[in-house]
Amino acid sequence: MTVPPVPAVPAAEERLWRGTPSWALLFGKILRAALAAVVLPLILYLGYDWLAAYSPAIQEKHDIIFRVGWLITLVVVLILGVEVLIALARIKSTLYTVTNQRVIIETGIVSKSVEDIDLRTIDDTNFQQRFLERLLGIGNVTIVSSDKIAPMYVLRGIADPRGIREMIRTHVYQVSQRQLFTRAT
Repeated sequence: MTVPPVPAVPAAEERLWRGTPSWALLFGKILRAALAAVVLPLILYLGYDWLAAYSPAIQEKHDIIFRVGWLITLVVVLILGVEVLIALARIKSTLYTVTNQRVIIETGIVSKSVEDIDLRTIDDTNFQQRFLERLLGIGNVTIVSSDKIAPMYVLRGIADPRGIREMIRTHVYQVSQRQLFTRAT
């Protein structure tokens, strides 16, 4: 009497990596808001004095022009500050998870959205780092898949993008039961 083969038990899903976009992505927005907060008042103060010295009409409307200038400066700085806060909220509300079976992307500030990309559907991956991102140690990992909902997805601003890409690539080969090739990229 022959014993039928026991079907292979699928491996339990285990988390390999979890991360969010880096706060370093805010560097440009914070710098722009800080410069506006410093430069605009300087331009208003120094520029107004310079114009008032050459135009008697400006001297007559000193209070109105000065108040409007400060109001415009305040509005610009507030808009840039709100822009930084919204970008920060987007970063804090984005979560990337890589398991031995899928890549999970959670996004949303007010409402949540969860996208799964099964590792069996991933066709290719790559990473990209611009100059400033290299200095900050962050980058983007692009996932190209045959997934119908998310055929291409970019994990933005993550730390160690090359390592994350290689981890995904390695597990894609393991899941698809292809021969695993290890090579430096």
